[in-house]
Amino acid sequence: MTGIPDGAPVAVVAGRYRLRELVGTGGMGAVWRAADELLGREVALKQVRITDQQDTDVALARERIMREARIAAALHHPHIVSIFDVVLEDGEPWLVLEFLPSRSLGSVLAERGTLPAVEVAAIGADVAEALAAAHAAGIVHRDVKPDNVLLSRPSAAGPLVKLTDFGIAHTAAAPALTATQVLTGTPAYFAPETARGEGTDSRSDVYSLGATLYAAVEGHPPFGADTGNVLALLARIGRGGAPLPLRAGELSEVLSHLTADDPAARPTAAQAHAALRAIAEGRPPAGPPPAGLDAVPTGKPPRRGRRAVVAVAAVLVVVAGVLAAVAVYRPSGPPVAAPTTTAPTTATIADPDTADPCSLLDPASVERFGTTTLDPDNVLFAGCRADITRPDGGAIGFTVAFESRAETRQIAGASRTEEFGYPIMRYPPGDDYCEQRIQLGDGNAVLVSAVRYEDPSGATDLCAIAQAGRAAALARLVNQGIGERQPLSATSPLAGIPACGLLTSEEIAAAMTDPSPPQPHFGGWGCNWNDYLLGDRVVVTYYRGFALGNSDGTPSEFAGHPGAVLAREGNCWVQFVQRSYSVRGSNRVEAVWVTYWGTGTGDQLCQTATTLATAVAGRLPPPS
Repeated sequence: MTGIPDGAPVAVVAGRYRLRELVGTGGMGAVWRAADELLGREVALKQVRITDQQDTDVALARERIMREARIAAALHHPHIVSIFDVVLEDGEPWLVLEFLPSRSLGSVLAERGTLPAVEVAAIGADVAEALAAAHAAGIVHRDVKPDNVLLSRPSAAGPLVKLTDFGIAHTAAAPALTATQVLTGTPAYFAPETARGEGTDSRSDVYSLGATLYAAVEGHPPFGADTGNVLALLARIGRGGAPLPLRAGELSEVLSHLTADDPAARPTAAQAHAALRAIAEGRPPAGPPPAGLDAVPTGKPPRRGRRAVVAVAAVLVVVAGVLAAVAVYRPSGPPVAAPTTTAPTTATIADPDTADPCSLLDPASVERFGTTTLDPDNVLFAGCRADITRPDGGAIGFTVAFESRAETRQIAGASRTEEFGYPIMRYPPGDDYCEQRIQLGDGNAVLVSAVRYEDPSGATDLCAIAQAGRAAALARLVNQGIGERQPLSATSPLAGIPACGLLTSEEIAAAMTDPSPPQPHFGGWGCNWNDYLLGDRVVVTYYRGFALGNSDGTPSEFAGHPGAVLAREGNCWVQFVQRSYSVRGSNRVEAVWVTYWGTGTGDQLCQTATTLATAVAGRLPPPS
């Protein structure tokens, strides 16, 4: 037979590969199913059309396709499409690839719209594994998107997933090739740094993977796919702030990590593979809960009338809920007065050092729940706290705190709405806490939380408290904005010291098998490192509270700083004093928490936590 398939330039390529069927087209060429008449096997041929381009671009395109052949030929992985050969036909290069009877994820989404989160996690785990292999070989894909993810026909074990099209990939040893006014890659799946023209590396691939999975569960990439105005799309992506997914359920937290604005805050492809595989197999990622960057270990008994565990710490008990989609909580009780305007200018925080969280805490909004006492010196640096004494003798901590985008994005399970121009995030209540967040225009957030310390009657509605406080905070945001306080740096020796700089990468690596880059908290007043493979976690946080006492643990000293060590199940909490002072007739301290989460006994964890805390204390000024 010598017939030429419709649209095919020739019947046989390189005297050997007979074209059978067109299976796909793209911006630079087409993919055909073909028969290798020499070896008697089915292959895929990728044709790259270059002869209709300018002479300089022809040479560039030919070099790109030859480079793709060299790159792909070096990768041998079950989730990467293999390349067998590269040939020339009429001056145009053709790649000879493994043929996989499949559909692209892009075509599946065009038909189905969205996919279930668990199914997407399984697909994403395979793609992440492929990327991890490529990155280990020094290869960056640079065009991860649904159309480059191939899914074989489903079987009992699910579809076989393969990543294809390394045509614009590059290695560290190969120069990046570009053509005038040609964008390499697909803008809708660009990382922010790529959209800004700052370059692309393995961390950009991780973002594109996150954007691909985001599109699979949400029905569109994070910033849409406006092909009619690519420059506007690139500007949106370059500004960052990918919207939180609404339908991702248990996948939400991982997507937030993958699409973090800061490349250093993203997991590696290997870490992403471990987290996605856990979700696909119906198990949460190992280790401590990822929620609550400003958190302390749960279960620490409060000291009534002195220092109870900070209300923001309540978020740490989000264990079962952080990876699950839940219904919106609808609180009971009388409504709180709404803001007086419906046309706000979305608030931002110009200077964390002077932004006052107490300006958003309205004690009157929660007075119906009990006697309310404001105590701004018993809270994390970024927060303001009020204690609620219930008529039945119960004790509730109510806190308003600022969070950075990185902190908020690590907490999943939110139901998202919008009020007066502000995104509102409500979370499922835990046994002893409830929280809501208001997202600000600069990506920061206002956390409003209520935590139960004592509740003799068991009748306290924590979410009603959080709802009332959040509504009041929103009204203040809309009507008067965020107030200012005396700069923390005026009195605090810690305020100007970024917490992420207090531990070296070598010290973190000695404590964790596969640590993430440091992830700073609001104002730099805290930092965390996560091990996505084993689930270990290190958190360093600044706070103000009552002078240390017996319930804070075993007294100890850290590089000249007095402190205490408290072993708990699954974690060890070390704290030490940086500054002692008095306020309103009460002795207070400005101190540092160093918390280590991991496996092993409390004493074993405390050995690591003590080592880390000693290193942190040694880099701080002497206590005052």
